[in-house]
Amino acid sequence: MSRSTDDIDHLKAQEADLERRLNEVRERRAELEKLTRPRGEKKGRPLRDITLDMLQEAHCPLNSLLLASVIRPLHGRSIPATRFGTLSNDEASSFESSRARPVYLCHCLTYDQGQAVKRFWARSDWPLADRIMGPMTGRILFLKGAAWTINLARLVSEEQITADNRDTLQYVAADQARDAGFPVQRTKFPYDEWLAMIAAALNKHEAEDRALREAAAAELEQQLSERDQLFGSRTGLVSLPGSRRSWRSTNDDR
Repeated sequence: MSRSTDDIDHLKAQEADLERRLNEVRERRAELEKLTRPRGEKKGRPLRDITLDMLQEAHCPLNSLLLASVIRPLHGRSIPATRFGTLSNDEASSFESSRARPVYLCHCLTYDQGQAVKRFWARSDWPLADRIMGPMTGRILFLKGAAWTINLARLVSEEQITADNRDTLQYVAADQARDAGFPVQRTKFPYDEWLAMIAAALNKHEAEDRALREAAAAELEQQLSERDQLFGSRTGLVSLPGSRRSWRSTNDDR
């Protein structure tokens, strides 16, 4: 056997050894990337758990569209439009079964009829007044949801928290600021300025809205069952004739 043949065999052996080591390095890198991927450990979490956590962080009810818009860039998950409807049915069914939960996802209620506003989500461990929708509450909850989204984007930009898609979350925050009527310029994200404007807007009407919701909650607590306080009245409220024009009269049942 010639020397050149020996050299070729030796190089082939080295090449095979290098390929083996390279595969080991690639496998190890993949394992580490899986462990350190931003928020990767939460991608498999149930939508219910993610929504409960987001509501706790926001400290206010959030609507389904905003939740889906934020979950996608934050957690890297696309939520079908029908998924929240299924989640609503699951929560009500769970409450009515023997599988008690420490906290339920529930809905906001209209201040006059106690009916569910299913696009707005809340937590069952919040006071009823925090889950009432008065005439001005929709605008106030929109502003609070916008502030929550903008603050999330700010925290991500400051690397205090991680997101699956940082750039998309920035533009979701900018859309919220634009829909609130604030000036938005392309590629500019003045988070603190937007948050200050939202705070000023909330200060104008939040106290009046809060007073109405607390008064409505005091009445609804007397009228609704525990289940209906979470998921809404299914038949409408019945009142004595003349006690409240917005409530269904007992005469309507005849």
